[in-house]
Amino acid sequence: MSGTNPNAWHNFYHCVGGTYGTWLRGDPRGYRTWQHQNHIDGDYKNPPPDGVYAPIFEYSKKQLKHPPTKLTKLQCQVLCHAMIERLLADDCEPIALAIEINHFHLLARFRHMEMSERDHQRQAIIHDGRDPAPRYHLGRARQAGTFALTQQHLKPQGPVWGRRPSCKPVTSRDHQLKVAGYIKRHQEHDAAVWHLKLGFLF
Repeated sequence: MSGTNPNAWHNFYHCVGGTYGTWLRGDPRGYRTWQHQNHIDGDYKNPPPDGVYAPIFEYSKKQLKHPPTKLTKLQCQVLCHAMIERLLADDCEPIALAIEINHFHLLARFRHMEMSERDHQRQAIIHDGRDPAPRYHLGRARQAGTFALTQQHLKPQGPVWGRRPSCKPVTSRDHQLKVAGYIKRHQEHDAAVWHLKLGFLF
């Protein structure tokens, strides 16, 4: 389909997202602007110089309408179950998912989509050359997680998720194995982890 990323090995992606208010514009760990409108130096592996974006970070914190969302272990487990169930129901192929106090990692193959222009507009999927499938299916999985928390009276007062998770293409089998191992190791940090071969690890 149009927009499919040729760099995504067998259409696998490594998706990363944070909870509400825990990764903001100006974050000292680095951040990205919408559609890369501005060049921002650094990332979480190589943070920008201390204080360079401090005014933006302070402004971002003041704009929050709710306290940053930090998940309990039980909330992480509920989200993990719900997100995996939704991905499987949507005919995606999750390999590994880890959810901890303030972020998640997902490795999955996403089902190709055929979407009309009207569908693109309705789903607010941007015409930027990227494959819309990862963002669309990840959005549905995050919604399913929020709904599950609500059903079990576990939803925090504010939003569960932050905006705009990243979906980076997996480029090879070796890359896929490294990402899967990295996600599984989040169990050592008391995360709720699901692995294709091992099931739920909590």
